[in-house]
Amino acid sequence: MPFRISYTEEGFRALRSLPGRDRRRMRRLVEALATEPHPPGSKELRGMPGRFRLRFNGWRLIYRVDEDTNNLLVLAVRRKSGPETYRGLE
Repeated sequence: MPFRISYTEEGFRALRSLPGRDRRRMRRLVEALATEPHPPGSKELRGMPGRFRLRFNGWRLIYRVDEDTNNLLVLAVRRKSGPETYRGLE
């Protein structure tokens, strides 16, 4: 059963603000998560159970997976800038 994808306000705004080509590729990446929420290259964030990140060029797609309800929540799309990239996540 496919996962239902939803976005936080930050995640939605960040995705919309990406440059055109990156935005299209990132949307395809998010859509693919509906069928496979843990693709090769995804990594669970240390100290944040259920939260994962995918690398895309210099960007990080940060999302939360709820296996019980088949929900996937896109938390943020951020430029990788160091450990602070993952601070302040819901």
